[in-house]
Amino acid sequence: MYRPFLAAVIAMAGLVAVGSVARAQTPPPAPDPSQPATIVVYTEVAPAKAAEAKKLILAYVAAARKADGAVQIDVGQRISDPGHFGIVEQWKSLAAKQAFAQTDAYKKYRAALDPLRSAAYDERIHNALSVGASKPASSGAILVLTHVDVVPTQVEPGTAKVKAFVEEGRNAPGNLRFDDVVQANRKNHFTVIETWKSQGEKNNWISSKTVRTFREELQPMGGALYDERVFKVL
Repeated sequence: MYRPFLAAVIAMAGLVAVGSVARAQTPPPAPDPSQPATIVVYTEVAPAKAAEAKKLILAYVAAARKADGAVQIDVGQRISDPGHFGIVEQWKSLAAKQAFAQTDAYKKYRAALDPLRSAAYDERIHNALSVGASKPASSGAILVLTHVDVVPTQVEPGTAKVKAFVEEGRNAPGNLRFDDVVQANRKNHFTVIETWKSQGEKNNWISSKTVRTFREELQPMGGALYDERVFKVL
């Protein structure tokens, strides 16, 4: 009597599971190539190759700044790990970046860097959520890149909280840039981009009540660690 019913329940559970897997495997929408784009790149090289990689990356940045459609290209070398580099690229459109990626300058750069790498070349496409004017960075300035991940059910409040945080941070003493961008293929993954005149001024900001309150309120929404990386501006 109960076996047909049990079989039906098991079959239904299988269909639900298959449907869940299918939904999980649905590819995200492709980024719009006509819209402005921020590209954040993380690249890691073998420690002994840091100086060689630095020269290659600086040459790449110089070439990218001259490319059609480039708005601002910044680069930093991680203070705690000199073999780690972060590049922040702003382009008038994703298509402009894609066109530059087809040039000999870009291809030669990637080919020369590849033998030095200790990890994959991590290049992430972002759309702007709150991007303000930036001020020139002088010697001693630092670049901070923070990956913020909120759980999918908290996208709306998480988006609002990160946006409000960066907009308040722009008014902090010593701040040169404070932007909030979202990954084009993951609406719950943000990158917070900061530039400060010095580490001391960044430390003062970290010690403020604003930052502590933000971090405490964001923590229950988080899907991963608040991954903050500090770079010396090159």
